[in-house]
Amino acid sequence: MINDQIKSRDFWMPFAPSILAERAHDYLINPKNVPAPYMILAFHSTARAKRELRAAMHSYDMTLRPQIVEERWNPAYYALIKQFEKLTGIGAVLNTSYNLHGEPVVCNVADALHVFSNSGLEYLSLGSFLLRKR
Repeated sequence: MINDQIKSRDFWMPFAPSILAERAHDYLINPKNVPAPYMILAFHSTARAKRELRAAMHSYDMTLRPQIVEERWNPAYYALIKQFEKLTGIGAVLNTSYNLHGEPVVCNVADALHVFSNSGLEYLSLGSFLLRKR
């Protein structure tokens, strides 16, 4: 659905999960405890990940390319995922760059509004504002 709404890209280009550091073992098979803070490594997924993180998983081989989020590195993003976990029981969120397929990543408010206006997204959280399309 997100591929259709914003990315307009092929199914084989997977999204990635941002996972709370203390929940990584719930979702990733990582016997050597390799650090993964940058979405550049792929890991096999656990049964729980297959249930809870399907949208952030490669549809062919069920691997995950995670961003493990440490509170001390990114307190605001960590707090957001932690709040999501309180509401859902899931210690991860889907992560993707905010840009239209073939365009640069959003760098400012004008870019964010351009993507929002030209995509199928219904909502945009921008600072303390929540924008909704009508």
